[in-house]
Amino acid sequence: MKQLLTTLAISAFSTVLFISCSNTANESGTTTATSNETKSDFDLSAARKVIDSTNAVFGGLVAKGDSVGLAAMYTSDGKLMGSNMPAATGRNAIQAAFGGLFAAMGPIDLNLTTVDMWGNIDMVAEEGTYTMSQKGKEIDRGKYIVLWKMEDGKWKLFRDCFNSDLPPAAPPK
Repeated sequence: MKQLLTTLAISAFSTVLFISCSNTANESGTTTATSNETKSDFDLSAARKVIDSTNAVFGGLVAKGDSVGLAAMYTSDGKLMGSNMPAATGRNAIQAAFGGLFAAMGPIDLNLTTVDMWGNIDMVAEEGTYTMSQKGKEIDRGKYIVLWKMEDGKWKLFRDCFNSDLPPAAPPK
C-alpha cells in the first residue's frame, strides 16, 4: 500500500512539475505581457524570460511544499493532468492535489528543463523534461507539456500535463 501511495504521489507531483522550467529558447516569435498587442507584436523571447522566472518560483514553492502558492500560479480554470491520477480542475482542486502530494511525500526537489517553446500572445506552449529527487536521490524523471495563458496581466499555467519515463511500480503482493 505504501508503494502504491508513493507511486501515486510521484505521478501527481510529476504532473505538477510539468509546469515548468526553461533553459533554452526557440526564437520563432516574440511577447510582451499586455493584452492590447497583436499577434505580430508578440515577442516569444520576452515571454520565455517571464515563464523561466515563473518556473523558478514554481520550483521554490514545490521545495517548500506550498500548495496554496502553487495553485495561485494556475489560471482560474487551470487543469493539472498527471499519470495515475484524475485531472485536477480549478485552483481549489489543484491546491488539494499538491497538498496530498506533499503530505504523502514530504520535501521534493524538482528540476525542470525546457526543450522547446512556441506560441503567440494568446497562448504559449512549453515542452520539457523533469527530474525529481528527495534527499539527493532521484525518485522520478519524465516529460511535460504546459500551456501558458495570460490572466490578469500574468502568464499562468492553463494546462499542465506530465508523465514519468520510469516503469510503473510492481503491484503490492
